[in-house]
Amino acid sequence: MNTIQHKVYDLKALDVDTSKRSVKVAIAEMESIDRDGDVFDKSAFDKTIGERGPNGSNEIWHLINHERKLESSLGKFQKLYKEGKYIVGENSYRDMFLWKEVAWPLYESGDISQHSVGFTVLNQQKNTNHNVITEVALWEGSAVLWGANPNTPTFEVVKSFLEQKKETAFDYMAWVIKKLKDGKYTGENESLLVNELQEVSALFLPQETAQKTEEPQETALDVSKLKKAIDIQLLKFVK
Repeated sequence: MNTIQHKVYDLKALDVDTSKRSVKVAIAEMESIDRDGDVFDKSAFDKTIGERGPNGSNEIWHLINHERKLESSLGKFQKLYKEGKYIVGENSYRDMFLWKEVAWPLYESGDISQHSVGFTVLNQQKNTNHNVITEVALWEGSAVLWGANPNTPTFEVVKSFLEQKKETAFDYMAWVIKKLKDGKYTGENESLLVNELQEVSALFLPQETAQKTEEPQETALDVSKLKKAIDIQLLKFVK
């Protein structure tokens, strides 16, 4: 029926929790007139979140760049609600390429600083100098490259990976070992094990040592030797 519209906002993640591997993002801002002359009424999202959100039919997605396809999806928002004048979504990291190689590093570093909402207008009221959107059908919230609304603040990332990396080193090592024992690094995934081990090494080694090993030489992959090396290092770490 009505076409899907997008509103883009200059909003960083409200929180990047590395211990739980989750993000909290504001995808829309209400009660301020944007550059299109539109303003969301404070109740514009209430009905759609109740009906289509996580506690309803669960149809609202967390996407990258509004690409409506599975390979551009970060999953569905696990929580969706109003917080002040913002529509806020919470989502958790998943063991998939888009999260691991694209979204998570950019969220953690703070490079993703804009979000956008995809919606259909259901009801609106036209005033003399602006348009009040009173009800929408919300389809998705996206991480995007550039924001457009000058009325929205930029939030600071609350928790950084560097501050917590020592606390998560043991869990990361155990996670890699479990994947190794489960056969997750076989076939085409063998090269992924090398990348995982380099990340684990960076967590365990002092910062200055890790910097010296930023350009490791390529070597032939021997899974059995790597597993043995991991077990030895883990035993040393536990002791």
